[in-house]
Amino acid sequence: MANLKSDLLNEIRNQSYYAEIELVRLAQEPNTYYKAKIENMDNQLAIIALANQKIALVEKYFQEPVVAPVPDKPTNVGQQEGVPTVIPQNDSKPLPGQSHGE
Repeated sequence: MANLKSDLLNEIRNQSYYAEIELVRLAQEPNTYYKAKIENMDNQLAIIALANQKIALVEKYFQEPVVAPVPDKPTNVGQQEGVPTVIPQNDSKPLPGQSHGE
């Protein structure tokens, strides 16, 4: 899919590039009627604007998948490496301050 996305973007950018060149040429053309020049420049601007919107849509719909790293070994949440986990044992002996074991 990476080649499809890059080829599509390349094609759209080429269209935009040539439309921009034509827009500059039309702006500098001395031998055309003013009304025709305005209409042609408007058409080229529409092509450029559409190409920019197409590029944004391609970027939106053809995003690269995000791959989360897979840990080598399972880890316990909150446990630091090298520190053993203390598991409290249920003794029937009362703790200091308790009247009886629970």
